[in-house]
Amino acid sequence: MMKSGRKVIAILADYPYWNYFEGIAPESHPAPWLSAMHRSFAEEKEGEFELHWITLTKNVKKEHSKMVEGQYMHLLPTGSKTISQYLRYLPDRMKVARFLRRIKPDLLHAWGNESCYGICAKDFKGKKLFSFQGALDGYAKRAAMPPFMVRQARFEREVLPAMPVITAESEWAMERVRELAPQADVRLWEYAAESRFFNVQRRPDKQPMCMMLTSSSHIKNVPTAIAAFSRPELSHVKLCVAGVNPGTYGDVPENILLLGKLKREEISAYLCRAWAFIHPSLADTGPTAVKEARAVGLPCIVSSECGAKRYVVPDKSGYIIDPMNVEQLVDAVLKVTCDEEKSLSMGRYDYERCAHELSSLLMYNKIRSIYTEILSK
Repeated sequence: MMKSGRKVIAILADYPYWNYFEGIAPESHPAPWLSAMHRSFAEEKEGEFELHWITLTKNVKKEHSKMVEGQYMHLLPTGSKTISQYLRYLPDRMKVARFLRRIKPDLLHAWGNESCYGICAKDFKGKKLFSFQGALDGYAKRAAMPPFMVRQARFEREVLPAMPVITAESEWAMERVRELAPQADVRLWEYAAESRFFNVQRRPDKQPMCMMLTSSSHIKNVPTAIAAFSRPELSHVKLCVAGVNPGTYGDVPENILLLGKLKREEISAYLCRAWAFIHPSLADTGPTAVKEARAVGLPCIVSSECGAKRYVVPDKSGYIIDPMNVEQLVDAVLKVTCDEEKSLSMGRYDYERCAHELSSLLMYNKIRSIYTEILSK
């Protein structure tokens, strides 16, 4: 690989590589905000940066590299995350360090501390930027987390103070950064919603239906939603829960449908049919699901510990509730589903601001500005 004369930026992130590498099995999370960022840079005809996306995955046995839309994609092999974690990711850190010496980046942008990317960025001696993704320490303080994530949270305490510049997607996430790195130069940088969710026509079902896109993780607080929709007052309102398999929470009332994993196009279709989106999480830097719901034009009922509450104007475009308060959730659902026109009008409220702040263009312009600033110092 030869330098093009442009500034070389290496991006360490769990990029959804399976969109471009045929025959290599996908990972579990699609990370649509990374795809949005990639496409935005691809649309710049004479880019000032040479971008190298670097992803570690167990699904390859050797290094794979290719050019995709003017940007390099690199897959590096890795092994068990649990074993690597106990080894403080030393094999992965050495592998990444060797690769970075080959491409000689002018700037390293590491994304997320859920694996080795944060500690790899800490090792790097050049200019660097870290993007906060999951607030693992903050999550562990608010809900039961898997042992792996509890151990991984400890890495945040050494990674965050070592980062000269940190980006976070919400004010809630910025607060979690400053808890561990009080002097951090932390910037608000929103992650875009996927383009498929904008400018679609809502067609609410005749029977009121609310949508959740979540997981069975304790932090997502699905039992509170189930408890609310199990109340007689909400027996006429359906709750469709994507991302949670049937039987996960035992027998549930007929108005609660656990749909399992859905494809992206199926999620979009459900959102168009919904009357409201529900997310009573115990903690969340985002999530992307709430942003997608607002991009569709859905009113949202979210918890006070949800970073994406910045897109909800109480009583106007949704409601902000205490995470564990079933009564507040029931009351909010009754208000937003009292008639179809109210659901539609609440979804339209403040839509232009949400669409602007969740656009890939704004995401691109902000990160381009941050790159330029860091490189100029």
